[in-house]
Amino acid sequence: MSQLNSVLLKALELSKPMQGEVKKVSSVAKEVKESIIKHASSTQIKDVVLGGSYAKGTWLKGDVDIDIFVKMNSSLKEEEFELLGKQIGLESLKQYQPYLRYSDHPYVEAFVEGIRVNIVPCYDVEKWNWISAADRSPFHTEYVTKKLDEEKRDQVRLLKKFLKSLGIYGAEIAKNGFSGYVTEVLILKYGSFQSTLEALSHVQEEKVIISTDPIDEEAAKKTFKHSVIILDPIDPKRNLGTAISVENFGKFVLAARTFLKKPSIEFFIRQEREGNANIFSEIYPNILVVSFSYRERSPDVIWGQLKKSINTISKQLTLGGFNVIRSICTTDERTEAAFIFLLESITLPSYMVKTGPKVLRKYDSSKFISKNNNIARLMWIDNEMRITTLVARKATDAREYVRLLLDERIDSIGITKGLVPDLGNKTQIYTANETKFTYLVKTAINELTTIEKIFF
Repeated sequence: MSQLNSVLLKALELSKPMQGEVKKVSSVAKEVKESIIKHASSTQIKDVVLGGSYAKGTWLKGDVDIDIFVKMNSSLKEEEFELLGKQIGLESLKQYQPYLRYSDHPYVEAFVEGIRVNIVPCYDVEKWNWISAADRSPFHTEYVTKKLDEEKRDQVRLLKKFLKSLGIYGAEIAKNGFSGYVTEVLILKYGSFQSTLEALSHVQEEKVIISTDPIDEEAAKKTFKHSVIILDPIDPKRNLGTAISVENFGKFVLAARTFLKKPSIEFFIRQEREGNANIFSEIYPNILVVSFSYRERSPDVIWGQLKKSINTISKQLTLGGFNVIRSICTTDERTEAAFIFLLESITLPSYMVKTGPKVLRKYDSSKFISKNNNIARLMWIDNEMRITTLVARKATDAREYVRLLLDERIDSIGITKGLVPDLGNKTQIYTANETKFTYLVKTAINELTTIEKIFF
């Protein structure tokens, strides 16, 4: 037996649920579905169907969610649809302390015997006549269930386990990784875990196009702007790859190359992320932390606000002369959040050089002189005949600069409006060597300073 096959057999043992677990999960799924049917007395309810990885038989050992879709009359208005969906979900799971979660529409979640159960409303529609984002899901379940045999289900499990160990599994905005459905589509496209890795390890194009059916690739490149294009077999107008960040796709490609070159079970075991201790002393003084508390909201909402806002602050830091090497945002999805930036330097020199137009450009050079004459400490013509000035910086410390942005310019720099009230005077701004930080911030700093030893 080859080393690769030996590793894959061991990985499958880690990935495939045992019979006892299958029996327990099936019992919970049956119980909850029956409870939903019992409480779904409205004539607007057309069907109750199982979905997700449980229904498709692709879930991982010790890691399963049960998704149950309540299909409603397509004539319902959005407000009625949401209200009825919440009502049925909360009543059906009443004994399990259910709570609301939010995606494009609210849905109900609870833990039943330690298993996460989601009751998701969707419209009962014909294919292509989608109304809500969840309407495709029952079609996905039907499609995958028909196409995957038991061997291919195991191949999906191997791919999921591989991605999960790399920390890039999950399409939610917090992760920007590969969804469960994407792993199933990849196996349907390439046939096996090994073939999927081999195909994607050889990707060289700027745009990656993956489709289970023949397509016009040039048309697809023009239609979809994202670098990763994975067409939904149920709806080819939809790009499943939009949720996957370029960084995470790159991690997958590099990990695939490394694994195929030297197979190891370590690729299927999530490693504890520890920062690079060798560079703590030199890097920590240049790690800027902006931590704050916020009013609780949906995880998808807060992650969206954080990711948009960290890009805004990074841009402002760059405009201020602070070179942002890497950045990361984090939240406990309850009340605590932080932005973390690795800067080239936390402080800047007191002066900076501004290079203007060439003297021969009469109008532009006159305008530059007029604009900078009062603020320039020095002004001269350089060896390229350009007018050059030396001016004092407005801010030389990144901590003071970010505080200025949040105190005086927060409404005009592009920070998400929903986050503005949370970034007030209680926001803490410090460098990683200045103070003790929370476990949340420590974990994010470790991620920011971690070397992915598994493929570097």
